[in-house]
Amino acid sequence: MISLPRACALTAACALVLTACGGSTGTSGSATPTSTVDVGKAAPVTPLDAATVARAEKQGSVLLYTNADADQMAPLTKAFEAKYPGIKVRVLNMTDPQTFQRYATESATGVRTADVVMASDAVEMLNFVDKGGVLDYDDPNLEHLPAYARLAPGVVSMSEDPLVAVYNTALIPKEKQPRDLASLAELAKSLKGKIGTTDIGNSQSFGAVSNYIAEHGEAGWKNIAVLGPNTGVESGNGNLMQKLAQGQYQAAYFVAGSVRALIEGEEAGKILNYTYLTDGTPLLPRAVAVTERAASPDAGKLFVNFTLSVEGQQAACKGGFTPYRDGVECAYGLPAVEAVVGKDNMMLGGYPKDIVENKPAIVDRWKKAYNR
Repeated sequence: MISLPRACALTAACALVLTACGGSTGTSGSATPTSTVDVGKAAPVTPLDAATVARAEKQGSVLLYTNADADQMAPLTKAFEAKYPGIKVRVLNMTDPQTFQRYATESATGVRTADVVMASDAVEMLNFVDKGGVLDYDDPNLEHLPAYARLAPGVVSMSEDPLVAVYNTALIPKEKQPRDLASLAELAKSLKGKIGTTDIGNSQSFGAVSNYIAEHGEAGWKNIAVLGPNTGVESGNGNLMQKLAQGQYQAAYFVAGSVRALIEGEEAGKILNYTYLTDGTPLLPRAVAVTERAASPDAGKLFVNFTLSVEGQQAACKGGFTPYRDGVECAYGLPAVEAVVGKDNMMLGGYPKDIVENKPAIVDRWKKAYNR
């Protein structure tokens, strides 16, 4: 067993990293990624034109509102500032609802607001577009990106982040850890109160549920109905990971994929193990967009251009994002996920159809299943 001080240190690390975060095949071991997959050939570099770059450098700064935490963003912002030393990136971390509410308040009062927003909540982002919050900007990288990366006018995915299952290996050995949600549902009653997830109010939880249901329909709802009354619900991934590390939970599902790098660390790996869900891994597009009220619109465009480039996606990988462009070497990249779960089990395709209209019904049905 790991010592109490080391366990406490791990839970503190979990909280730090995760403050802002998201066909049955049985239980034959862990479904973790491999870095030895074919990542394809990188497309030609597609930078902005010289005039836009010159204006961006004159503007000199980018204000970014994002749901990713400081540790996650650091490799990306440092790489951008190293490439464009005359432009500084200021990052404000907040939830998706806080991002859009703050933008609305600041825009109404004439206070400087975000040049770029980065969010995982499909409904909030689509509402933001409908309200005229997004600059209708097509980045040159788009010609080299898959169709699913185009989420809405001016909105593009910079990362396709998976939701994973996480287990306390001292309580459920690796060889007995379910690799899919259907198998975990079968164990739910025997693990009553020892399984955890995050509340549907969390954008990553809603994204996971909505994507899973879009793929599996009533069969998916059946699994959720079994899991619901046997699952503890936390407000965010920080609490979830702490309780997993402490043994209050033995398993958790629909956990933000940003935990992967942490769990593979020397200490955390002795307690926790993560797995992709082989009956369907939800992949949430983390959307990025330049705002209509940007004070530094060209600097914002340049930042978006960098995040979508092979160079930018390589830097994002270091923070735990999931790059999807061809030619990006990353143990957490989309090809690595596909190598584990198979192409047919990748819940990938932009925003689910009619997600804005369907959200109230999904939330209501989830709440009934979880007695909320």
